[in-house]
Amino acid sequence: MSSISPTTLEEFYSGSWEDIKEVLRVLNIGEGMMDKVNQKMVNNYQEMIDRDIDAILNDVYQTPIRAFNQVVVGGDGSGTIPVPAWMENGTQAISANDTEVIVTGKAWMSIPASVMVTISKPVGTSNLYATVREETITTNGFTADLSGSAEADGYILTYIASNKGSQIPVTQGATIRVFPGDVRRAARYWVAGQILINEFQQLEQNITEQATQMVSDARMQVYAFCRATHRIPGQRRKSNISHSMPAALQPNTFPERPS
Repeated sequence: MSSISPTTLEEFYSGSWEDIKEVLRVLNIGEGMMDKVNQKMVNNYQEMIDRDIDAILNDVYQTPIRAFNQVVVGGDGSGTIPVPAWMENGTQAISANDTEVIVTGKAWMSIPASVMVTISKPVGTSNLYATVREETITTNGFTADLSGSAEADGYILTYIASNKGSQIPVTQGATIRVFPGDVRRAARYWVAGQILINEFQQLEQNITEQATQMVSDARMQVYAFCRATHRIPGQRRKSNISHSMPAALQPNTFPERPS
């Protein structure tokens, strides 16, 4: 698993699971308890909270919330920007007589540095193996050549595409992807607080109270995003009354709500 939502194929609103661990570490719950926090656990909570946030914002914004492109201009283009690590696995059916497999429509956040493939076969058929054409690897997918023609339907190609985290130089006029910071902050504290409440039953009372307050505050922040006066950067806002009425002219029908 990675920091990519399996539902949207975009980065989780709260970022990586290491970001969540840092929030928990600041609360000083103890290194022994921190060992319990693993990537699978955090990713499950991240996915759950992301869909909760989408449910709240769906009346006002086009969901899911996505990173938006921003152009870095001016200066000499010095410095670097981070490229987050990610990994995705999947499968593609192979039909009889196919000699290649085209995986497309992926919308990966960057071109994979590595694509590994294996072939599973139906009972009673010959073994096949696949080789990825390096020049075909893009953010949209890749093409793999089979070692022979598929004898029948039922062959399956399984792939793992990944890219390590890195730093790339910022050039003058470069386009980078930016995620709305207000959504990220609310999601991060909501996930961390929910993990503390659900997974740790013997914390000190003040930490439990902090966790409960974190979740409550995060929910309040998300509800506040629905106000007519608030705009999440780079996101399309819906009309609450009429599809023909601009959002700026609509009344504030979404006040801050209690959690």
